[in-house]
Amino acid sequence: MEELRVEVLRRLAERALKELEEAYKRIPDTNNGKTYLWRGKERVRLMLNILKEV
Repeated sequence: MEELRVEVLRRLAERALKELEEAYKRIPDTNNGKTYLWRGKERVRLMLNILKEV
């Protein structure tokens, strides 16, 4: 059961990272929101790395 939870979390993190990367590409450079998206991407990327080590 624990392996299933980790796998589900990993897939959700991968999907979130993909969606954040797509949003980052679409947002204008002048908007401060791009910084928030970048930070979000980095947080999800870190979570994904942790999940891959488990």
